[in-house]
Order: sequence, then C-alpha cells, then structure tokens
Amino acid sequence: MQQTEIITDETMRELCKHGTPDFPFAYYDENLRQFQRGCIDWHWHRELEWVFVDSGVVVCKAEGAQECLRAGDAILFNSRTIHRMESAEGAHIPNILFSPEFLAPQDSAVYRQFVAPAAGSGLRFAVFRQADDRDRPVIRSLQEVLKAAADGNKLDIQLAALRLWRTFLQAKGQELTHCAEDRDLLIQARTRTMVQFIADHYTQKLTLEQIAGSAGVSVSAALRCFHRTMQTTPVQFLMEYRLEQARMRLLSTNDTVTRIALECGVENISYFVRRFSARYGCTPLAYRKKKP
Repeated sequence: MQQTEIITDETMRELCKHGTPDFPFAYYDENLRQFQRGCIDWHWHRELEWVFVDSGVVVCKAEGAQECLRAGDAILFNSRTIHRMESAEGAHIPNILFSPEFLAPQDSAVYRQFVAPAAGSGLRFAVFRQADDRDRPVIRSLQEVLKAAADGNKLDIQLAALRLWRTFLQAKGQELTHCAEDRDLLIQARTRTMVQFIADHYTQKLTLEQIAGSAGVSVSAALRCFHRTMQTTPVQFLMEYRLEQARMRLLSTNDTVTRIALECGVENISYFVRRFSARYGCTPLAYRKKKP
C-alpha cells in the first residue's frame, strides 16, 4: 500500500488508522518520491513505526536530532514521537506500524515486562546501520516482518513481529531508560499546546509572545520546545501552517489568491506568493491549475 500524503489533526497526530481493531498492524510499500515535496512531514502516532531504507537516502528528524539513513539501514520511531522523513531524490522505504498491544495484551505479563518499558521509555527513536555488526540482526528481523507483511499471512506477521521485538530488546535493551523522561514529555505536551493554539488562531495576527503564552511558558522556552521537537521556530511553523491551509483552499475553493492569503492570516500578498512558491515550487495560481 502506498500513501501520498500524511493528514494530521491540529496537534500533528496522524489521522490515518493503521490496521484494524482486531489486527492493529499496517504495512506500507512506499517511495518518498510520491509524497508532496518528497517529504513525510511532521506527525506522530501511538503506533510503533519501523522503516527500512531499501534504496536511496533518507533524512529522518525527531526530537531535535537528525539522522541520515542509506540503503540497508533502518529506524524505529517510538510511540508518540514527533518525526519527519525526507529525500531529495526519492527513496524506497517499506515500513510497518503496529500498536504496542499488537505484541501482547496490555494486561499481560509479557506486555508489562517486555513491551511497556520500551514503548513508554525515554527512547524516542533508534537507528540501525547495515554496517554495524550489532545492528544487522535487528535489520534482518525487520526484513522478515516486511516479507511476511507483503505475503499477508497474519500468523506469520505476528510471529515475525515478536521475533523483531525480541531482537530489538537484545540489541538495545541496556540503552532504554525504563522510565519516561518527564522533561521530554513536558516539552512535547507544551509544543502540542502551542500547535493547537496556532491551529485555532492562524487566521489572526499572532505574536511569538501569544504563542508562548498559550502554553504558559516564556518566549525562550517556546523557542526551545519547537527547536527540540521539530527543529524550527514557532513563527516559522505558523507560516508553514498558513501555507498548508492556503494550499488546501486553493484546491477546494474558487476563492482568489488574495482572499485566501488574507483568510490564512497573511496580509502581504507579494510575500505570501514568494513563500508559497518557495515551498511548493510554483505560484498559487499555477498550483491550482495542476489540480487533478
């Protein structure tokens, strides 16, 4: 299955349901070239996400860190981690997502001993390099899950996922903090609060002070939160959010570019066109004409 766009709510939580209630597992055979701007933009979800780079080069960002993955490498994004992936030339990235309960029921001893400590730990992501002897067993286990997922046999998928988790714990278990890092969780909570405020008020004139105040933090703390989680600033994120809302209005309405810009909170139309063109590679009118 191939997605071409990540749809999120105001807190950047992905809205797509991965799997079904009775089998909370999803497999995606994706190429970043097919996504808008070759990018899976900032989002988070409760599911654990495993990504294998089959070809190409992928830049992964999460929690203020950046990792460059090449063919043969893999990455795990832990539950609720805000992350982003991009590739300048396109990259084939088969990937899987599954809820922690897919591995074992939440009230089971297996979940309490082997799943919860990792899924609820301070670990935000883990990178596995093909060139590292210690990482190769995890990558092989991930490839086994991907093969089972492509074949579609649910029993084989679940067995392979359990083997992957066991191999992961053997490789990275000592690095897990075994307790949630309160500071990181607080930073994420504050960032989501400010993102929600931006989503609710982006049509208005907003200042950095107002955005910070929505989360009850100082301007400097707001800057740290956005830099730590998304490597950007609140003001830059606000502009990106406005541009994305404008893009969707261009495709769904017949409103003029001027009206759309004003209704998205940008009063300087020339500035809006420049920023839109830089982000999407063409002017707003040209973008509308490309509408399928």
